[in-house]
Formats: sequence, C-alpha cells, structure tokens
Amino acid sequence: MVKKSKTKVDTINSKIQLVMKSGKYVLGSGQTLTTLRQGRSKLIVIANNCPPIRKAEIEYYAMLSKTPVHHYSGNNLDLGTACGKHFRASVLSITDVGDSDITSA
Repeated sequence: MVKKSKTKVDTINSKIQLVMKSGKYVLGSGQTLTTLRQGRSKLIVIANNCPPIRKAEIEYYAMLSKTPVHHYSGNNLDLGTACGKHFRASVLSITDVGDSDITSA
C-alpha cells in the first residue's frame, strides 16, 4: 500500500480541529473585528468566498495589529465544517492556539 501524502488542506483542517478542542477562538466577522481591536487575536482564517469589503476590513485591522492572516482555500461551508460546526463561518479568529502549532504554518 502506498502511503497517501497529506495535502495542505488536510493539515490546516487538522490544526483547526486541534485548536477547536484545546484552544480558544471566535467565529464570525463581528467578533473577529472585536478581538483584532483588543489585540487578542493570534491568527485570522478567512474563507475564499468572504465578501470583498468584509475581507478588506479584516485584513486592514489585522495589518494594524500585526496579526497573520491565512486565506482558507475552501468556502465558508468548508471552514464551518472544519471547525466542527453545522453552519457556515466565513471568518475564524484564534485567540489561544492551545496544543496546536497552527501559527507556525
């Protein structure tokens, strides 16, 4: 049997799932902007179908607070599923990474 190599999406999904279990996070653009203003965010994950104005606003606040931004390759339904939720999520803000090494990726 040939061992299947992990793709980039698989690794980011597993790291997001580890953050969901062991770290702290907020979902949604409103709460993400709040954590960015307060300086609590460690990483921002944005889905690829997030509205352009919202994406630009979040990226602007992230640039001001020197927070890294990861552009998730899936849509908001995929990001919500990766978070273990049964709803769509276009933005994820990680405030405490927990056991995951997602910020080094």
